[in-house]
Amino acid sequence: MSFKDFCDKYAKQIKSMSPKYDIFYKVSKDTPIKFEDSANVLLSAAAIADTHLPNREAAEANLGNFFEDLSNSPEKFDAFLMAGDLADYGLNSEYERFFRPIDNQKVVQNTFITLGNHDARFFFNKNSKIVMDKVEKYLNIKTGGKTYYSYDVNGYTFVVMCTEKRVLEKAYISKEQMEFIDKELARGTKDGKPVFLMCHQPFAYTHGLPEVWETGDLGEQNDEVRAIVEKHKNVFFINGHLHGGICDKVFETLNKENGVHSISVPGYRKENNFGITDCGVGYYFEVYADRIVFTARKFLTGEYIIGDYTKKEYKLV
Repeated sequence: MSFKDFCDKYAKQIKSMSPKYDIFYKVSKDTPIKFEDSANVLLSAAAIADTHLPNREAAEANLGNFFEDLSNSPEKFDAFLMAGDLADYGLNSEYERFFRPIDNQKVVQNTFITLGNHDARFFFNKNSKIVMDKVEKYLNIKTGGKTYYSYDVNGYTFVVMCTEKRVLEKAYISKEQMEFIDKELARGTKDGKPVFLMCHQPFAYTHGLPEVWETGDLGEQNDEVRAIVEKHKNVFFINGHLHGGICDKVFETLNKENGVHSISVPGYRKENNFGITDCGVGYYFEVYADRIVFTARKFLTGEYIIGDYTKKEYKLV
């Protein structure tokens, strides 16, 4: 298949999956986000994935709804996590639209972003520089030209894992990055605190793979990376990529004894593939001394979602 034929076929798929392509949504203030125990929250964050921003005004405005919903809450959010596929085709105009709402928001101080396969598929060198330049600005760090990094917020460690070269769907994780992940997980968990590890692609045989997507896993280095992650305690692996909606495939335990878990965040811009399929959905989480609570939220319209798998509590080990 030629490059042009691939793009034409892909564009038709995107449009068929996105019946609300150009709708401007409004954010309700009727049910603002409220934590279970605000006085004792040690860390809070909100995570979305797969914004797939096209060069459309509505798409940019609807991403802005995420921050508007957070700002309508009396609660304080410490971090924003974006688990990849920022743009649809990796075009400069798409990144301009993606980053503008983030640049203009004042509700979250710490922003964590990883590239997805749509960001790395066509223009990896250009797009990785665009994204990492923004990450360095948002967190005031230097990544040394790498696409992976870590940063602490309120004494809790966030580690961002990312492909290091052009990919179609999967990721490439070097030995150097694996050593970095191992070191940072050890550092972050040494006092019993949880660590949050983010990557676009999920591990193989999790979240319904391969049945829901035959080639939707991390890739060649899957087993090596998972072995590293599972040997540490209280690691929470946050991924996107699957567009799975809110369903029985969102939460997965990788290692029960060590308290290692994986959370597959639904896609934000497009309607999802199964379960509660609403677009504009993600999860926010509250960290307490002995537990973490994940709650689904339709940030796009400022609403809670009613149904199974909309809330999950993990006890730390």
